[in-house]
Amino acid sequence: MDLRVMAWNLWELRGDIPAVTAAIEDLDPDVLLVQEAPRLVLPGLRLARFARQVDRRVLVGGGLSGRGLAVLATEAVAAQVIRRGAHPVAQTLSDLNSTYPRGVAAVRLSVPGGGAVVVSSTHLALQEDNRMRHAEHIAALVRGAGAPVIIGGDLNETAQGAARSFLQPLLRDPAAQSEHTFPAKAPTRRIDAILVTEGVRVRESRAVRETRTVSAERLAAASDHLPTLLDVTL
Repeated sequence: MDLRVMAWNLWELRGDIPAVTAAIEDLDPDVLLVQEAPRLVLPGLRLARFARQVDRRVLVGGGLSGRGLAVLATEAVAAQVIRRGAHPVAQTLSDLNSTYPRGVAAVRLSVPGGGAVVVSSTHLALQEDNRMRHAEHIAALVRGAGAPVIIGGDLNETAQGAARSFLQPLLRDPAAQSEHTFPAKAPTRRIDAILVTEGVRVRESRAVRETRTVSAERLAAASDHLPTLLDVTL
């Protein structure tokens, strides 16, 4: 089973939406892992409308409890869903930035021919202590999955960060660390990534700087983060 997974912090759809939809059409991911999905004003309706614009189904996300996370997929992938859900991750409140709700959205898919894979979207906090608490939650998910795991999102730290280092024995980033994603207009850091466990054969992993119909300038106006892309065989 070949799978193309794309992760993107969509900035609550405040950017150049035609550029977002055109880039997704160009890249044609089977699964789209979203961070900063619409969260406050009619979030479910706005996410559903966006999903229709990119010809995808919402598997997880939307509603006030969505925590800004969503998993969208093609109809073919949606037909393989075994289980899906979203879980909150508790945060220590220390400042206004720490009030943003955090969590994990995950979908378990059957793999034709036998087996399964778990695909998940997450968005780690700005504070290191909260990122570590989140990383512990992700580690528990991986250990309990009983299947390969692909987890993508805005991790708010590079590979040298404490949370990423904690997860390294379980999850690796197959892309080069030079594949920078933030800030979108002049990227200097790779803080967005799609991580994989053993059992996932990676064909390609990279940050997306432009697409066939979307220039680098337009893509940088779509969000404050660049998307990251992963092609795998299960």
